Amino acid sequence: MDWKQILAAGGMSGAIIAILMLLLLATGDIFFELFETAVLSFLSIILIAPFLTRKIWQEKLNARPSLLHLIPVSFLTFFIPVLGASFGGPSLGVLSYWLMLPVFAAFGGVFWSLPFAGWNHYNSTRGP
Repeated sequence: MDWKQILAAGGMSGAIIAILMLLLLATGDIFFELFETAVLSFLSIILIAPFLTRKIWQEKLNARPSLLHLIPVSFLTFFIPVLGASFGGPSLGVLSYWLMLPVFAAFGGVFWSLPFAGWNHYNSTRGP
């Protein structure tokens, strides 16, 4: 994969994380009553997004993003742009704010993918 595809896969993973987080928040207090269920639901969001991104890219784009790239990007994207904005944001009644969360998370995924894309670009341009 080239560096552009790495950035796009990171952005897609970030957007999927935000959509899954919005679905989790929309369920109400079902998953947040116990600490254990909240932690397990957060971990499942972090791990579902990279595998789902990889599956979509394999079927639709015939490319295979590395899970060594997608899992750290998913972890960082969940904690910095998604979790902070979700807990610090307004109530679920403010629709425009929550519709922007996948966009913020996609930018976060692209941002956290920059080191992987830079490393890939450096290795591809370096001579033998």
